[in-house]
Amino acid sequence: MPMDVDRLARLALTIAVALFGGWVAFHWHVPLPWVLGPMVAVACVSMANKVHKQPVLARKSAQIYIGASIGLYFTPAVLQLIGGLAPWMVFGAFVGIFMSVVSARVLQKLAKVDGATAIYSVALGASSEMSVQAQRAGADGAVVASAHAVRIMMVTSTASYIAWASGATPIMPTPGIGVLSWPLTVGLLATATVTGWGFQKLKMPNPWVLGALLIAAICANHDVVGRLPDLGLIAAQVVIGWGLGQHINRAFFMRAPRTLASVALVTLGILAVCMAAAWLIARGADVAVMTAFLSMAPGGMTEMGILSKAFGLGAPIVTAFHLTRILTTIFLTKPVSEKMLSTGWVKA
Repeated sequence: MPMDVDRLARLALTIAVALFGGWVAFHWHVPLPWVLGPMVAVACVSMANKVHKQPVLARKSAQIYIGASIGLYFTPAVLQLIGGLAPWMVFGAFVGIFMSVVSARVLQKLAKVDGATAIYSVALGASSEMSVQAQRAGADGAVVASAHAVRIMMVTSTASYIAWASGATPIMPTPGIGVLSWPLTVGLLATATVTGWGFQKLKMPNPWVLGALLIAAICANHDVVGRLPDLGLIAAQVVIGWGLGQHINRAFFMRAPRTLASVALVTLGILAVCMAAAWLIARGADVAVMTAFLSMAPGGMTEMGILSKAFGLGAPIVTAFHLTRILTTIFLTKPVSEKMLSTGWVKA
């Protein structure tokens, strides 16, 4: 019984702190307040060893809601636009592979880790899938997972401030679009949940986001016009912030600090390359530079999707770019890593 009371107290404290952090960030006009505010607030609780680990159901629910919210943008006109950007998506995916190859060598030299750990720590794919592949390849799974957490936190925070500094302002609610009715909202989310479950059984990457994205896109192509309730989107962002912040604890900083510092430095280099690639994509594809940057930014697809939606920066385009990169990385990381090790590009 004391254990149950302690868990409930930690859960209540973590949720309250996350909501308070979002509220403060919102009133202080912090960019992407309902993600960055909870992230910082939960990190403080985590450093005090009082955080409650985020329930898996909460993360899945947030991913479903965010995927459905973005999927409703995939109208026929938007799909036609994305189809025209396909060559640039492939270009972005291979730039991601190139950055991973270069970054693996740099990380190994800086952090003195084994080859497999270096490769999978900087592979710009779905972090959960990369962690699984890393363990199969004999890499240090804990270091790989921590490296991806550092990268996603850094990119989410940095990209938010870059978007804000560029003059973009958060848009909430989306102007000119009404809210879906409650029966339609419940039906959409229920169907998205079942589809996500099916995608998970098929072992697809980011199944809950992609399942919701697919169902919402189908609705958008059958004259379903509207957006999901804004309160649910805020709650989903708070959950994402909570998930990022809970990784920051004492053990996080004590676990291979040199490696984590090296990952942070490498991430800054990757962001610089992303800016250059974004400029090329913006010029060649005739899209906004910030949309191109978020499309290339090596954050999580969920985090970059919600960031682009919050700032009104072409969420469908950003999501399509990230999906292409993630699928390319998942299928190519293993053969590319074997080639890097066999040629001595990184030391086994």
